Amino acid sequence: MNTLRQCRPLLGTYVEIHLTADEDDDALLDRSMTAFEEIQRLQRLMSFHDPVSELTRINQTAHLGEVEISHDLWRVLAFAGDLFEASGGYFDPTIAPELIRRGLLPDHGNTVKGYADWSSVSLTENSIRFSAPLQIDLGGIAKGYAVDRALHVLGSGVDATVNAGGDLAMAHWPGRDVEIRTPASGGRETVRVPMENCALATSATYYLAGEQVILDPYYMRPFPGKQSVSIFAKSCMIADALTKAALLMPDPARALREYGASGIIISLEGHLKRV
Repeated sequence: MNTLRQCRPLLGTYVEIHLTADEDDDALLDRSMTAFEEIQRLQRLMSFHDPVSELTRINQTAHLGEVEISHDLWRVLAFAGDLFEASGGYFDPTIAPELIRRGLLPDHGNTVKGYADWSSVSLTENSIRFSAPLQIDLGGIAKGYAVDRALHVLGSGVDATVNAGGDLAMAHWPGRDVEIRTPASGGRETVRVPMENCALATSATYYLAGEQVILDPYYMRPFPGKQSVSIFAKSCMIADALTKAALLMPDPARALREYGASGIIISLEGHLKRV
């Protein structure tokens, strides 16, 4: 059995791919290259920071009429809309204008005045339209989707793990353990817990410098807590998005059950609690 580990700066973090298989080094390298290329492709589609991404084009024009969208973007937006409803609005990617006002996202010149939420988004499998000017940021969900797609294109016959800054998915997860950073240490120390599904994502504010970037969409203010939330789910897209909702929702248990997910909250003092 051969092992390959590679790391690249992508998705605003470092993406690590770890492969083990009964294949030679060249075959494993080819697999990893295919996965990194898939992540780069999705980054070009869904990056808010890229002034020519598909997402930017939608934000600039969808309030003027229907805009055709790719299947990948539709899948992410469709789940975002589903979770907006399931979370009672606590997961809302249309908070992008507030993030711009706080200097946390770039302003591409299409400034939105006033406020509109996801209820102003009309989505079909081929197109999207806004009933009012708004902007969508997929920073709370697209990374998880990219991890899922990378794992998919790696193919069968290989023991693979894709880890994008703590948002990860495993091909063979039963019996595995993972380490989650603890808030009390500022993220420098970890606790080891068993994997409960094929994907895991964690959200917290303890490692952020300056102003926090997890905003309550109801009050447009930063999340004040110091705990972390880690979600195990059947896909990293689900886990990634649910961490943000679970941090903000008063009682996230119902939403987690709806998606067959489970969670762990780690307090500032390092205490673990099941969600």
